[in-house]
Amino acid sequence: MKGKNLSVAQLLYKYRQLLILAALCIFFAAALPGMFFTMSNFRSILYSMSLYGLMICGATFPVLLGGIDRTVGAVAALSGAICCMIIVNSGYTNQGVVLGILAGVGVGMLSGIIHGVIVAHFDIPAFLLTLATSQVIYGLVQVTTGKELIVVMKPALFTDIGAKRILEIPVPVYVLLICFIVAYFLLNHSTYGRRIYSVGGNREASKLSGINVKRTTITAYMMSGMMAAIAGIVLSSMNQQALSYAADGYENDVLAAIVVGGVSLRGGAGTLQGAIFGSLLIGMLNNGLRLMGVESIYHNFIKGIIIIAAVAADMYSSYQMSGLKHRGGKKHPHKQAAGENQ
Repeated sequence: MKGKNLSVAQLLYKYRQLLILAALCIFFAAALPGMFFTMSNFRSILYSMSLYGLMICGATFPVLLGGIDRTVGAVAALSGAICCMIIVNSGYTNQGVVLGILAGVGVGMLSGIIHGVIVAHFDIPAFLLTLATSQVIYGLVQVTTGKELIVVMKPALFTDIGAKRILEIPVPVYVLLICFIVAYFLLNHSTYGRRIYSVGGNREASKLSGINVKRTTITAYMMSGMMAAIAGIVLSSMNQQALSYAADGYENDVLAAIVVGGVSLRGGAGTLQGAIFGSLLIGMLNNGLRLMGVESIYHNFIKGIIIIAAVAADMYSSYQMSGLKHRGGKKHPHKQAAGENQ
């Protein structure tokens, strides 16, 4: 690419997130006049996206490594269940709330460490591993809860996490903001963040440069598990109960937001802020579809199409930036050079 002039296709790709956001706003504003563009509805969008955002703050780490964590929903369910059980067993005391939160977060971190160790030391594909272990973890949730509701309607120290508002903004949004700042600092202003991008971009070169790839991988999955656990605790506070199937399917929205936000599934490219912006898009999409009365069974269908389109755009952009052309277009550079030499 000569100079700073960008083609129309490159401009569309560069600003695709803003274009998608504008398109969604225009569509839902026209389809839902007087319902979509209201302060109460935007608070509702922020409230719901805070859960996805928390998971994204952690799940982005493995994706930047070229991996994936599909256990975020299951870990959230298990951590929320353990937190609620401890609160109930402590007699609904504030000490029980603190202990329950610490235990829930600890379980999430332990889950992430186990996944990281297996991926780093045994080279098992992260997708297959986390797909299988998500079922195992949901089984543990059913054992933990006994397939029954664990209701926790007190104390206020716990219920306020999901229900209280500060300056008309729900507390979960503040929790998301804090976790985002921590994750953003790690990825963009620390040596560890540079290692994440380096390993995701070129694992072998990172090894040769002295980076401990295994340790970087383990800590990345630990971050994912920890953030999923925090999301699970926030979710259980919102519902004031723990369910054996809580957060089921959340991993699909998390993955959709990450790829729509511009984070490459091949690793080494993308930003956390882009992924969070993707969660806003998915949150708006979910909200608009619900307001329109679209049945939930069609939601995953629509989001699946969005994921395919986002991945295709990422692959196409990478292909174009490499200087190669599609079949049927201009000749492949090597073939063209060979033809010129004949």
